[in-house]
Amino acid sequence: MADKTDELLTNYYSGVIDMKILLRRSELQWQPHDDDNIGGGRAINKVTRPLDDLIAKYEADSILHELTKQRDAIKRLETTFSEETKQIVQMHYDRRERLSWVVISLRMNLSERTCRTYQKTFKDSVAQTFNELDIAV
Repeated sequence: MADKTDELLTNYYSGVIDMKILLRRSELQWQPHDDDNIGGGRAINKVTRPLDDLIAKYEADSILHELTKQRDAIKRLETTFSEETKQIVQMHYDRRERLSWVVISLRMNLSERTCRTYQKTFKDSVAQTFNELDIAV
């Protein structure tokens, strides 16, 4: 049975989280044209700092911040595991390939049970880390 941690890992390894981050950034970059100058004449003492304003939007956006925290936490956690475990987890959670446990075990030259154990260890570690860091799943 899939849970929220499985969904998060599937989104991470399928590239969905990265796409959500890019989409959110492009949404924040869009600026509707608001006319501040009602009544004619020139706007005096109006300071425009588009780059500073954009960075402030990025920093203040809670959705972008949460997505970035999720991605970075998984990346940091990945570095603590062996290359073998990383490959097994990537093959299992990547939606683009949809590999079965049999295919994964054949590619890795390991038993199916061992591959499942590596995946479960990684998943439990992610869930524990997210609980400790108080990151929403």
